[in-house]
Amino acid sequence: MVIFGESITFDHYFGTYPNAQNPPGEPRFTAFANTPSVNGLTSALLTNNPNLNPANGAGASNPFRLNRNQALTADQNHSYGPGQQSFGLGFMDLFPSKTGTGGGTPNTYPSVVSTKELVMGYYDGNTLTALWNYAQHFAMNDNSYNTTFGPSTPGASNLLQVGRTASFNRRC
Repeated sequence: MVIFGESITFDHYFGTYPNAQNPPGEPRFTAFANTPSVNGLTSALLTNNPNLNPANGAGASNPFRLNRNQALTADQNHSYGPGQQSFGLGFMDLFPSKTGTGGGTPNTYPSVVSTKELVMGYYDGNTLTALWNYAQHFAMNDNSYNTTFGPSTPGASNLLQVGRTASFNRRC
């Protein structure tokens, strides 16, 4: 079985894995001993992110944790052009202005200046407890890259092709 995040970035769900904030009133997540970390949001990326770039306008933002009551976020623009532009010539610093989409209300996201910065929001093990528990018991791939910018379909096709190749190689 494979769980494939449709139109969701790895960092949105697992960026700080296996470290959760564990605030009061939320389910506590404690990783197993020796759980490896992921290639995700390091303390440097959380506090001095390239997406603070002034070219992002009001959406310029460090990544920020979304709470359990903020489960509904606007979908990011995952079209080819905006996806390519968000990489900002390899600096990866234009995600709010190029892929961030408006949505939500100031009441839902009181600390958000522009809902375009929601593209920088992430959850952790207190907000996605079930997925983080799955990750504790099964394999997780934090370095899967698409062959093209755009929607999730090419990534799902790549995953299936790799799976078929791996199955073929095992039979040989």
